[in-house]
Amino acid sequence: MSDIDNSSRPLVEVRDLRKYFEATHGLLRKVVGTVKAVDGVSFSIQQGETLALVGESGCGKTTTGRCLIRAVDPSAGSIRYSFDNADPIDIATVDKHQLRELRRSIRLMFQDPYSSLNPRMTVFQIISEPLLINKLVQNQSEARDRVQSLLQMVHLNPNKMDRYPHAFSGGQRQRIAIARALAPKPRFLIADEPVSALDVSVQAQVLNLLKDLQHELRGLTYLFVAHNLSVVKYQSDRVAIMYVGKIVELTVTEELFLTPKHPYTEALISAAPDPEPRAVRRKKRIVLAGEVANPADPPSGCYFHPRCRYAKDVCRTTEPPLRDIGTAQQPHQVACHFAEELTLRGIE
Repeated sequence: MSDIDNSSRPLVEVRDLRKYFEATHGLLRKVVGTVKAVDGVSFSIQQGETLALVGESGCGKTTTGRCLIRAVDPSAGSIRYSFDNADPIDIATVDKHQLRELRRSIRLMFQDPYSSLNPRMTVFQIISEPLLINKLVQNQSEARDRVQSLLQMVHLNPNKMDRYPHAFSGGQRQRIAIARALAPKPRFLIADEPVSALDVSVQAQVLNLLKDLQHELRGLTYLFVAHNLSVVKYQSDRVAIMYVGKIVELTVTEELFLTPKHPYTEALISAAPDPEPRAVRRKKRIVLAGEVANPADPPSGCYFHPRCRYAKDVCRTTEPPLRDIGTAQQPHQVACHFAEELTLRGIE
């Protein structure tokens, strides 16, 4: 588990975050609808914690992460961030000057190490760029010392800092990307599918590195965007499950995997690969009917009801709020009318 600081206010507090995109058609780009990519998302992250954001492709998890760093501007809602231990400021409303300062403390780590690194820049130039732009070093000599330290931190040979990205493997490139993200000494790192483009054997090395860095750099906080539940189970302290732009379940990792309370979470867990495929007793996968709802034209009531085998009439007409059914010591939020009544299957 991470070194979580539960004694103070959250490092990040997101309330009713929304991001809508206009859907256009034809040469004149006529607006024909609205795509609700993120639709009323709320969560908080304590300093030193890893919160995983999980869901199918198109559920809005990447857009949520990009809203937190203002790579895209939110349509509504607040993103309160405790910057330099001062009073929280709302990232959604700060001006460009404040945003530049914030981006030293909040960094984004991209999914594909093959496309996120400039092939015309050396490793030294890639990692030192945020240091020079933010004037965190005084000269090239100081920059080289800092880059050398960062490369050692991510277990790469500093003697190779003058090489170009094509000379490195996928796992090594992702380590370079991690070093670049850590260069300004951030407190909050948004990791967008950081290992999905890597071989399975390399994934474990990068995940262990991220855990070690969080322990070494005390207070480093992660928002871990992923779809691989095996990775999420190993990496996170808490998990938020997203479906069509909304969070449908949020609780600590162990409880979510043992006792899921939302039917969508149960289906995701059943689809995860079995770590013991030769076991005599095998779990039965839950195959969901239909397709993921269209965020431009979501169904009435609960967005998940067309695919839910437990759905009743109220699910088709009334949207369930995200409510807490856990305890004060262990909150468990879920958006389901029948969360207390259902007995859902977790991991065996």
